[in-house]
Amino acid sequence: MRLSGFSELTHREQEVLRYIIQNFIVTASPVASKTLVDRYRLNISSATVRNAMNSLESKGLLDHPHTSSGRIPTEDGYRLYVNSLMQVSVLSKEEGQILDTIRTYLSTDVDEAVQSAARILARLSNLLAVVIAPKLAQGVFRKIELVSISSNRILVVLTIESGIIKTLTVEVQTEISPAEMERVSRFLNERLHGYKLSEITNKIDEMLAGFDGDVSSGLIRVFLDSADTIFDDRQLRKFHFGGVEYMALQPEFSDLSNYKGIVELLENEDMIIHLFDESETKQNDREVQIRIGKENKIQQVEQCSVVSANYHYGGIQGTIGLVGPTRMNYSRMVALVEQLANRLNLFNPG
Repeated sequence: MRLSGFSELTHREQEVLRYIIQNFIVTASPVASKTLVDRYRLNISSATVRNAMNSLESKGLLDHPHTSSGRIPTEDGYRLYVNSLMQVSVLSKEEGQILDTIRTYLSTDVDEAVQSAARILARLSNLLAVVIAPKLAQGVFRKIELVSISSNRILVVLTIESGIIKTLTVEVQTEISPAEMERVSRFLNERLHGYKLSEITNKIDEMLAGFDGDVSSGLIRVFLDSADTIFDDRQLRKFHFGGVEYMALQPEFSDLSNYKGIVELLENEDMIIHLFDESETKQNDREVQIRIGKENKIQQVEQCSVVSANYHYGGIQGTIGLVGPTRMNYSRMVALVEQLANRLNLFNPG
């Protein structure tokens, strides 16, 4: 059945599907017709509910496991639910206040902010939270400052157009005078201003050509030789995660082979990035995306759903998301991801 089949469902079938999914999310057990009648005080008989369940099963939206009289949602059932039946939850005041604490971590330290976002999201969702760091290499160079730390070490303070600051230390062969550091930083600022950091990394030789001074052993040589370290972000962690311990508590992961798949996912940086690639490239900037089960196209998470959204930390894009069983509480998880992404979007350093 395709999702266009929603219009083919009667109002009663829509109602029964919604109730079954909401009940299954909580209990992780097949849902019987009598359960629905009693729990939701439906003004119809169990036989009428069973007829609707049979119809939904014939359309591929419910499954009938073992010999149980109850039903469970299929991936198509979840897909129709999140597309057409679900209402996004309104978070409690307390949950909103917890999300607001991210503002205390939003600083020029990108890594700390990303790690804190993952920790907060995991705490509120009780699922695996993953936050892909914004790509600093896509930021535009604003200015660089050089500060002497010792006779052979210099602190480099690099400011990106969005206001985000990256700091690192570099070693020099001989002591550099304050006047020389000022002259080099002025030259760098004149030559590099307005370029993306990735462009600087690739064209540093061309951009710094014509420097009036000792290029072979001086401070400029440090920037020529260490451009990959100074202007690229490959040495930074690409993502942070939190909540892996919560996944072990989910019934779906009592099977160690399923839980092992989650561990393998987290141990493979490329796999994590690939899992969220679709979020980065295809979804609307402000849209929360939900991928269910096999839609993820990664074997380790074929039993999972992923809820994700892009965010812009100081104007540079990253991705925030949750990984959990297909039985996750989609309405609440969408609200959590959306609201945390909004708080990151509102942050504009400098």
